[in-house]
Amino acid sequence: MLRKKTGGVASGPRLSSALTQLTNGAIDRRTFLRRSGLTIGGLAAATTLSSGMVTKAQAQTAPSDSVEIRKSVCGHCSVGCTVLAEVTKGVWIGQEPGFDSPFNLGAHCAKGAAVREHAHGERRLKYPTKLVGGKWQRISWDQAVNEIGDKLLEIREKSGPDAVFWTNSSKMSNEQSYLHRKFMAFWGTNNTDHQARICHSTTVAGVANTWG
Repeated sequence: MLRKKTGGVASGPRLSSALTQLTNGAIDRRTFLRRSGLTIGGLAAATTLSSGMVTKAQAQTAPSDSVEIRKSVCGHCSVGCTVLAEVTKGVWIGQEPGFDSPFNLGAHCAKGAAVREHAHGERRLKYPTKLVGGKWQRISWDQAVNEIGDKLLEIREKSGPDAVFWTNSSKMSNEQSYLHRKFMAFWGTNNTDHQARICHSTTVAGVANTWG
């Protein structure tokens, strides 16, 4: 815990200050933690042994449903890290990074580790919502499409097609990105970009050299 400086010198944590006063400065934080850990661990072990709570470990049986490993590619950015999907009865239940991949070498970034959540996450948005009075309210698909479409047409008629900038997401597949670009052409503007082109490790060097 941080403490307010007094006279330009920061005091130590309250616990160590109290212990220092009790032991005349003979104990520091590391010594206190080491002694506390040994004491607590010894008491817990003694209590467990005396109460007969230690039992022989029992072997666990494997799940009855077979787990199939399917090798795939993370779709977040243009690096192309390998994802090993664990599938049971057609349902993606877990994942591991590809250890034989020359890109991620058995590791995931924070977004890659959560790539399964795109389709199976409990917090995944599954219907349109609208912010009304500071609270999100569920609306119908027809209302969402009509309101967004009417607003876009209003902006286009008032300020032209270049008044809107469209950005693509790395969560989209190649096919979705293709349709996104086709829609921009239909809209009549080149004001579009893709998130993976201006982010992530494979483009950091180019962006840094270009923009500083």
